[in-house]
Amino acid sequence: MPAALPLIRPISDLRTDLNDVCLQAQDTQQPIFMTKNGKASLVVIDCAAYEAQRQHERYVQKLREAEIEAKYKAETVSQAALDETMERVFAVWGV
Repeated sequence: MPAALPLIRPISDLRTDLNDVCLQAQDTQQPIFMTKNGKASLVVIDCAAYEAQRQHERYVQKLREAEIEAKYKAETVSQAALDETMERVFAVWGV
């Protein structure tokens, strides 16, 4: 499936048609590229879309961290071994 074309509007729409810009941002949940003199000037994005994008970035970062950790620490511990270790720790501390 081809990627959707980016939404592009002139920056003057912020002054003359702000409500429509806001509605388009909310409806599409996509960034709107605002141009000034034919060049990209700024990007408008709905708050919910922005937060979803940030959350996705956090998930990707956590996944990358987990992959790196798994690469350098490939060992696993069974539940029985963990229970045994915890019993020894608690015995030392008298718990």
